[in-house]
Amino acid sequence: MEFLLEPSSTEKLLKEEDWERYVAEAGFSREEAEALYEVLTQRKRGIATLRQDQLDRESFLRAFPQVRQELEERIGKLRTLADQVDKVHRDCTIAQVVASSTGAVSGILTILGLSLAPVTAGASLVLSATGMGLGTAAAVTSVSTSIVEHSISSSAKATASHLMSTDSNKEKVAVEILQHSTPKVASLTSNSVESVQGIVKNVKALKLVKAKPLLAAEAKSFMTGGAMSVRSAEKVEKAFGGTVLAMTKGAKIAGMATAGFGLLLDVINLVESSKHLHEGAKAESSEELRQQAQELETQLETLSKIHKILQEA
Repeated sequence: MEFLLEPSSTEKLLKEEDWERYVAEAGFSREEAEALYEVLTQRKRGIATLRQDQLDRESFLRAFPQVRQELEERIGKLRTLADQVDKVHRDCTIAQVVASSTGAVSGILTILGLSLAPVTAGASLVLSATGMGLGTAAAVTSVSTSIVEHSISSSAKATASHLMSTDSNKEKVAVEILQHSTPKVASLTSNSVESVQGIVKNVKALKLVKAKPLLAAEAKSFMTGGAMSVRSAEKVEKAFGGTVLAMTKGAKIAGMATAGFGLLLDVINLVESSKHLHEGAKAESSEELRQQAQELETQLETLSKIHKILQEA
């Protein structure tokens, strides 16, 4: 009975030498010895499990306050990140609305410039130059806004990955941002250079129209497909090349089609961005961050329930 009641005695008894001596002194049969040995072995295992359970319980109770604090901090940071991403997204959406509006005005001015070219050379050049300038401004705004939003979103995701104890390689984030922005910046730079060159050509052409009315008349004949010599056509193209005054009727129609398509896209973007703003302008990445915060909160609730049960046990 002493061996059964005292755990340390049970462990001592099950040692080979002590067990053989105990069986011999007690006068147990082989079957009785085996049955008792099985009972004592199971008791030893139960004691070990109970000890481990007790250690686990004590470890959990000691660790829980710190774990709870860390989880609450991470949940708060994730929700703050989500709010920041939403604010940036809203500001960028407003900027996109402005860019789309500017782009739409640019398209309208370009179409007007092409339409008025045969009627009034000076007005068409002014409208074309203004349209190019506004188009460039709209493109710069749109690309800059896209790069800023993507950078903020990528940075927030990297921070969230760190908070969720997953991979958050800063070099990968930097590479991703560069891969996203480099093609857009390169395209914007190329288009901006072309736009500036076009504006310069229109300004020079406008001065030339005012200085040489006869040359302007030849340009009008060139645009409307009127009869003129090869030499006169070459002179018009050399003087007004790169502007609406050196475009044939077919080229103007193609230019109007291109400008019209761009105008249509700007209007569509304007409508979508305005609708998105009206609905609250929530970013997809911010919803992911809030979902991660909710997952951590669910885990914290589960751990809190376990803590309460163990405290009452």
